[in-house]
Amino acid sequence: MQDPEKLREIEALGQEEGEDQDDDFWEEPKREPGWNGAPLLQAVICALALAALLVIKFTDTGRYEAIAGWYKEEMAQEIELPYLERPTPLPEPTPQPSPTPLPVGLDSAPLEMV
Repeated sequence: MQDPEKLREIEALGQEEGEDQDDDFWEEPKREPGWNGAPLLQAVICALALAALLVIKFTDTGRYEAIAGWYKEEMAQEIELPYLERPTPLPEPTPQPSPTPLPVGLDSAPLEMV
């Protein structure tokens, strides 16, 4: 990556002293302060869901099996791919090459010469 100071110098070559140099372009955008805890909130929700599933698995096996069956059905519908019986056709057998006939007039010539 090139040095931002050199890039500013190159950009300023065609400008006069009084023109605006637009230094805001080279500065990083400033982030506004605020609560950016979305990843933390997602992690907490996932941990709670996992804990609930583990409790259900060890206390009520029938309900856990019902939830697992529902989940598997939903995932099968979500990522259902077409099934092809034979995606690629079988290759056709290649015919054997036919023997090359000898040229006319060379019937009496030895095979080594042909």
